[in-house]
Amino acid sequence: MKNTLGRFFQMSDVLDELLCGILLCGVVCQIGLILIGRGALYHSLGLWIGIVLALIGAFHMTWSLDKALDLGAEGAVKKMRTYALLRYGVVLIVLGVMMILNFANPLTAFLGLIELKVAAYLQPFIHKAAIKLGLKKETVKELLTPEEVDDLIRAEKGLPPKEEVKE
Repeated sequence: MKNTLGRFFQMSDVLDELLCGILLCGVVCQIGLILIGRGALYHSLGLWIGIVLALIGAFHMTWSLDKALDLGAEGAVKKMRTYALLRYGVVLIVLGVMMILNFANPLTAFLGLIELKVAAYLQPFIHKAAIKLGLKKETVKELLTPEEVDDLIRAEKGLPPKEEVKE
């Protein structure tokens, strides 16, 4: 179990940047809600419920991708569909409870959920900013062309470089 948890938190170099983007977008939206002013708690609670769902969704996607990559092509597709349906089901249940109990705004919760999509588009910019701020180092793969990366991978597997392969 301990090894699994350690592996979970080191799965993706992109995950921390994605989470940072979700939180950054959430803060920007929260500032907008504060400026609007009316019913701030009702709207803010919905927003942060959506952001928590987006954060959990990002973790779950990373975890499920890691699990699915250990399976074959057919099994991976089925597993990813199952995990996606599970995520959507949880979101629908939470939004339904919010609508029935009316304790938070489901529309701002949806706005919080959409932060996952926005953060995915912002991730390359967050990555570059993290490198410039010294929070991350450039990896060798970022400095190489795709062909050079392919040659490195082939060399690790003991295969000759692509140019030397004869058909």
